[in-house]
Amino acid sequence: MNVEGTLKGKVAVVTGASSGIGEAAARELAARGASVTLAARNEGKLRFLEREIEAAGGRALAVTTDVADASSVEGMIERTVGGFGGVDVLVNNAGMGLSGRVADLGPDDLRHLFEVNVLGPLNCVQAALPRMKPGGRIINVSSVVGKRAIPKVGGYCATKFALNALSDALRVEVAGRGITVTSVYPGTTQTSFRENSRRTGDEKRGWRPKGVPPEKVAEKIAQAAESGGRDLYVTLKDRLFVVGTTLAPGLFDRVLLRWAKD
Repeated sequence: MNVEGTLKGKVAVVTGASSGIGEAAARELAARGASVTLAARNEGKLRFLEREIEAAGGRALAVTTDVADASSVEGMIERTVGGFGGVDVLVNNAGMGLSGRVADLGPDDLRHLFEVNVLGPLNCVQAALPRMKPGGRIINVSSVVGKRAIPKVGGYCATKFALNALSDALRVEVAGRGITVTSVYPGTTQTSFRENSRRTGDEKRGWRPKGVPPEKVAEKIAQAAESGGRDLYVTLKDRLFVVGTTLAPGLFDRVLLRWAKD
């Protein structure tokens, strides 16, 4: 399917755009014709991506942003409106991980995790919504572990559960304005996210599947930008994981018990 130009004339904001899913999503949205604001803390990587998109004929604006800082987010949205004229698509992708058993989680680590993974998207929504017109899209990148928590990453799972709750409430609240809210649920992805996450203590991290390339998640994000939708799973396995854990939670407890003992 030829997707070139399907988002022509739209303005998209992508947080966490300096690497991984966010970087892939920014490229995909730009390839489909959107003007893209690249938001993250790493200015060097953002500038490199900005030049790359523009060299390919797209439009991009790199804005160094800390999503946990409401004033930083407000400034980023103002620059987006000033540079591109508005906001049509908001992709809340920025996030961080935290490994550690629940009994070992430090309150400061968990508090910071919530500031980035939950308050960050909230800051972005509150800054972007007043600039959005009917047809606007809000896309929150969640995780399958926001549907079923797993051992050794309970704190991270809790932030994704919270993000899902905000998404569900917001979806109904803005429906009358013609704005959609889509939750995207990746499983494991082939990025440096896990290696860059914080770790509580020196525990061994559990086995995880190989995962999919970030470009596959980016395609789902672009699908949501074009058509909206409620929940998007990246692979059939991701969907089956959620269905299975919902229908047989006790069985999955037993399956995960061995992993938790490692």
